Order: sequence, then structure tokens, then C-alpha cells
Amino acid sequence: MTVKSSDDRIYNYNLKHDSEVIKKQSDARRDRMLAKQQESQVELVAIEERAKVILGTFGVPTCTYPSYLNFVREAWKKAKKFHDQTLAKEVIVIEDKWVSRELKRPVLEELRKSTLGIPDVR
Repeated sequence: MTVKSSDDRIYNYNLKHDSEVIKKQSDARRDRMLAKQQESQVELVAIEERAKVILGTFGVPTCTYPSYLNFVREAWKKAKKFHDQTLAKEVIVIEDKWVSRELKRPVLEELRKSTLGIPDVR
């Protein structure tokens, strides 16, 4: 097996980082990327609105809403990547992190179940 020369490596690197090629690729993907982003934002806004209702019913101080919403966003992001037991375990780790930051576990559990539909596996 031969090793590529530095000239070959630089040539290939240059090809990968040609701004015109990158622009063409980005332009070709733009419409699809925009559509996916719009769908995601609509879904996220709906989840955040449901979360705010739950936070209100628990009497959570409004100054802590951003932290609870950050939990919901983080769990939602995991739900885009994982499913079933793996997702449930990942969200438990996230829950533990936010509990260590002084958020209330019962509120986090309700947010997890009601806004994201992720069951408890503890």
C-alpha cells in the first residue's frame, strides 16, 4: 500500500474546500433544509406552549421558565435522534442534570411525559 504524497493530499483538500462547489451544494439543498427547519420550529413552538401551561399548573416561578424550557428543548433534540429505551435512558440523564441545577423532578417528569410522550423507565 502506497502513501499519498503531500501534493496529492493538498490537491484533494483544495477540491473539498472549493467555495464554488460548496455554494452549489448548499444552494441545491437550501429548499429542503428550509422546509425541514420550518417543520421543526412549528413542532418546537407547540411543545414549548404545552410546557408553559404545565409550568403554570405547577406554580413554577416565571424566572425559572427558561431553565425548564431548556430541559424540554434538550429532551426534544434527543427525541429526534433516539427512540424507545435508548431515548428514555438519555432523557433520564438529562433530567438528572437539570435536577442537579435545582429544578424540581416532579415538574421535569411531567414535562417529559406530557410534552414529549417519553415514558419513565426508572
